[in-house]
Amino acid sequence: MKAGILDIAPIAAALRIAMPDLVEVGTAGSFGALTRETIRYPSAHIIPLAESPGPNRYESGNILSQRVAARFGVVWAVRDIGDRKGSIASGDIRAVRLAGLMAICRIEPPDAESACEPVSGKLVSTVDRKGQMLWQDDFTVTLNRHIPL
Repeated sequence: MKAGILDIAPIAAALRIAMPDLVEVGTAGSFGALTRETIRYPSAHIIPLAESPGPNRYESGNILSQRVAARFGVVWAVRDIGDRKGSIASGDIRAVRLAGLMAICRIEPPDAESACEPVSGKLVSTVDRKGQMLWQDDFTVTLNRHIPL
């Protein structure tokens, strides 16, 4: 049985390898435990957002087979403070996002039909006096769900 439910752990593991300058790559659980004082810069947290299953692909048989469009977000915590060397280590938002987009678009999670695709991005916190900010890029990936009935 292919569950067709997005597992964000392999995405986090691949991102850790692809972007070693990030001081932390977490998931929804670790993100939920953060406070403004405990966020480390630059870092990323992968958070599942939504699933949209399609209709059953088979008219007969004892199986439910669906394509599932799974959406997840990557929240980038950066300190974008005027160092414009384009460095991930310095926390430059453009450099972090560019490296992150390139890394995540190469990841094909388990049960997926394709690699991850970017769909949107937005500022999710204000930029404070220290240049600290949170930006979220959202991605979608198509999974297969097969459930015997």
